[in-house]
Amino acid sequence: MIQNVLGIADKNFVKVNIFSGVNSIQHHFYENDIVCFVVYDSDELAGIITEKELIGAHPNRIIADVMSDKYVCLNGDTYIWELMEIFNTDRELEVVLIKEKNVIVGFITRIVLKIELGKHIDLLTGLYKNDYIFYYAYKFIMESKEVSIIFMDLDNFGFINKKYGHINGDKILKSIACIIKENIGLDEDIYLCRYAGDEFAMLTLKPLNENKILSERLIESIKSGSFPDEIPVSISIGMAEYRADNLHEERDVFELVNKLVNSASLASTKAKSMSSHLFVAESMDDICFNEK
Repeated sequence: MIQNVLGIADKNFVKVNIFSGVNSIQHHFYENDIVCFVVYDSDELAGIITEKELIGAHPNRIIADVMSDKYVCLNGDTYIWELMEIFNTDRELEVVLIKEKNVIVGFITRIVLKIELGKHIDLLTGLYKNDYIFYYAYKFIMESKEVSIIFMDLDNFGFINKKYGHINGDKILKSIACIIKENIGLDEDIYLCRYAGDEFAMLTLKPLNENKILSERLIESIKSGSFPDEIPVSISIGMAEYRADNLHEERDVFELVNKLVNSASLASTKAKSMSSHLFVAESMDDICFNEK
């Protein structure tokens, strides 16, 4: 399940009138640890006040004089990855208000989101966990874009852990993550995650032939890589592609993403028995839904 913003929203805020005095809310800030005030003009949302606006504000001024219009309202079912994009797009934005049925029910600051996103980062490799690519696969399919999953599985990693120890195994995983990142660079059409255990996955918007070239380069880069105690390391890669045709219902898209990832995962298993260590699923027809 992809985390939505309602699940991380801070509900500890105070609604205030636009014509109230600043001194009427300063005690809430200093004594009750309230860091967000939602300003209304009658029943209409007019702005926000945070620590940034309160610090240095003269207590005799009215709220209308010091409030900020630097905020965005989002529905509670918005995913945290979309919120990340919003914050990244607007570097001056500090607060996002969360609403349900057009009623403000909470807020999220840039810091709160950063803490939440930290939970979705694999501590060993520094890569995002798999819900990162699940969200973007969902997003791009909803936008009728063609996407592919490149699923990478280390060969005989259980044996490596048993023979050389888990410390060396962890070092290898970190090195693999670095090699993958070096090969994809800053390409904005590729989304990388540590999927689980000794598995990595990429979501890509690139055409199939470019994905194959990248996969072949990764296989060779890891095979020729330098690892602790000169341990021989290799990976097998499976690829699955979704070709955009028409929009699906949201629940169908999530199921489609699951099947797309699963297809790539099964392809990586098949790749282990091939000399090229690469297998591309022949068709996405097996994972696409029959339209009614």
